[in-house]
Amino acid sequence: MKRQLFAGVAAALIGSGAAAQEFYAGAALDYMYPHSGDSQTAAAFIGGVTLSAAPTYRFGAELEFGTRIAGDNDYDPQRYRLWGAYNLGEVAVRVAGGVTQYSFDGEDPEGYNLGVGVERDFSPRVTVRGEFIRDFMEDSFSAAVTTTRVAVLYKF
Repeated sequence: MKRQLFAGVAAALIGSGAAAQEFYAGAALDYMYPHSGDSQTAAAFIGGVTLSAAPTYRFGAELEFGTRIAGDNDYDPQRYRLWGAYNLGEVAVRVAGGVTQYSFDGEDPEGYNLGVGVERDFSPRVTVRGEFIRDFMEDSFSAAVTTTRVAVLYKF
């Protein structure tokens, strides 16, 4: 249900002709710390669309798929997110929110996420992002997970 609602909102945003569209894809290294268990490091693959509303702010939608690469836990995160960013000159401050799903021992617990971070363009096509993401899960093993992320994204 949460993913269907998110997909509808994302489709409406992407389909709006009032904004310029810019697609991007990239990879992230995530350090995930569940507040009730052991940490893990994951690699995430990110894809999304930027809808520019004005030179100083922009918004968009993205999805990501992660996989565990190290640590004591073994869950793979998926996130579907809407985000907004405000340009401060050299960097942009961003906030995001959406739904999260983990694949863990044959189970797929769901919840929602909130994030805050910064982005910096290193070229017209390459962006580096630092972000903190908090997953609020409905499952008891991982009621709250904080992710620290470093990502590199390529704009098409």
